[in-house]
Amino acid sequence: MSLRVEETEARMGTVFTATSKSAEAPDIEPGIYDLRFDGTTATTVKGGQYTKDTVNGDPKLEWHFTVLDEDGDVVYDKGDPVEVQALTGVRFNITAKTVPGEVKVLKAILNAGEFAEFMAGNGTEEETLLGRVVQGEIYIKESGWLGVTNIIPARKSRKVTKASSVDED
Repeated sequence: MSLRVEETEARMGTVFTATSKSAEAPDIEPGIYDLRFDGTTATTVKGGQYTKDTVNGDPKLEWHFTVLDEDGDVVYDKGDPVEVQALTGVRFNITAKTVPGEVKVLKAILNAGEFAEFMAGNGTEEETLLGRVVQGEIYIKESGWLGVTNIIPARKSRKVTKASSVDED
């Protein structure tokens, strides 16, 4: 009985209002940031100059990262963690003339021993990589949203530099 009342209220009480404001992109400065790997999503991309399958689109892999500050803490904007994605192919072809983006990203996430195992043909479970930290260059796309490129392994340690003062005579 209550279900029927809720349906009636929903049908009669729903109002659709137009808006001209879209979601706002996170407000952070472009630069090199530490990024926590949060997983991947398989997707398909249609269109573009290099699309091979113009009917169904080409398979791609979307790599998800959360932006971290200098202390390793999550960067927030308006209460939400700042997240970025990198889009690559799915082939992981280690014999290609140019190293594919998906191999570059995976190499940044893996340690040297794990990457050697990968190159030897042994698979790597994504679950074991979640939470690992890499570095990436965050930039602002034409749309105003964040993009990430140049994903490299995380730095070993941050060197602290002291500001030197110069006495002027």
